[in-house]
Amino acid sequence: MSKAPASSAPDGASSQGVAAVMAMSMVERSGRTARTTAAPLRAMPRAQPQVVHLGTTLVRDTRRLYHSRGARVVRRLSTKLGWMLGAARRVVRALRLGLIGLSWVVVAALVVVSAFHLGHREPWIFMVALIAVTPSIYMLAWATTSIGLFFHRRALTVLSIVLVVLQLWWVVPDFDPISHLASPVPGEVQFRLFDANVSQSNRNLTEIAGEIRRDKPQVVTMEELTPVSLRSLQFTHVMDDYRYHLVRAATGSYGMALWSVYPLADAIEWYAEGHPELRAWLELPGGGHLRLDVLHTTAPYGSGEPGVWARQMAAIRSELAHEPRPLIAVGDLNATWYDWHFQALLGLGLRDAAVVAGQGWRMTWPRDQQPVVPYLRIDHVLLSKGVSLQSYAVGGGKGSDHHPLLVRLGVR
Repeated sequence: MSKAPASSAPDGASSQGVAAVMAMSMVERSGRTARTTAAPLRAMPRAQPQVVHLGTTLVRDTRRLYHSRGARVVRRLSTKLGWMLGAARRVVRALRLGLIGLSWVVVAALVVVSAFHLGHREPWIFMVALIAVTPSIYMLAWATTSIGLFFHRRALTVLSIVLVVLQLWWVVPDFDPISHLASPVPGEVQFRLFDANVSQSNRNLTEIAGEIRRDKPQVVTMEELTPVSLRSLQFTHVMDDYRYHLVRAATGSYGMALWSVYPLADAIEWYAEGHPELRAWLELPGGGHLRLDVLHTTAPYGSGEPGVWARQMAAIRSELAHEPRPLIAVGDLNATWYDWHFQALLGLGLRDAAVVAGQGWRMTWPRDQQPVVPYLRIDHVLLSKGVSLQSYAVGGGKGSDHHPLLVRLGVR
């Protein structure tokens, strides 16, 4: 009975010890937890100087890069590129204004030329020359039309279009490519005619004589035939078969000649304001007659020459207006299709053989100024009613500054 109390005391003490041990374990665990939780809080203040140092280094490296040689080169290139782009814009602006201004100058000049053309006025050599090259000079109006449309300049575009219309009005009839050659008709007389301005400076007509021998025309006419060139032609004997002739060789541009296998009636030399011209009746087989005029004018250049040329053309028109028909007029008139003097001749009821053949674009002068190609058609064959054109060709004319003409005609 006395042992029971002794055993109970140690059990109480042991339970207290266990409780004490458990309490100490819990304190240790909470301490470790607190240290573990507090560790990052103590590390954060140490990381802040590293971030600041990193930012400082980045700024310093950026400044070094900005002030480095490569960066300076890049900045200089960028500056130059900007200046070049600005200069390019200024150049483009200047070119645009220059093109528009130049276009207005061209249009104004063409308007003046058109006014003289429409007014039948050619008082100066440069005006005669500008009108003579109408197909070429008015191509500038096409360019100014394009410039006006591109830069949206309404007035410039409208005036340019008007000039283009005028060019087409003048040029299209001359450059008509459609041939209107006639077919031979039974009962009509057919013959070939060869006309050449042999050039007053040409002393050797051997090549032209060769063309005559090859083509075998029944009628031959020449302008600017000098005594020297006539002797050269006679030496070839090519003209021996032409029994009928009217030859007036002379120095300068005044030499004229007519040869024919057909008899000539009333063959005379007449003058258009001082320049000699030839006229005759061709007595054709079967009793037919054909009036033939061989024509030439002074070239419209030099002091006062445009006025002389204009008076000669007026005199020729007056003569042809009273000539009996049927009629053919051939020669070097020093006038193009676009000269109003030439149009006045067509107004007499005459037809231009080149246009009838659809070859108005075949130029005859100059033929000896290579590399310049012929750009004027001043040698003509004009036909009245009753004379049909069956062929038209432009010859070689070596030795002269003109291409000769060869036509085959029919007379009813």
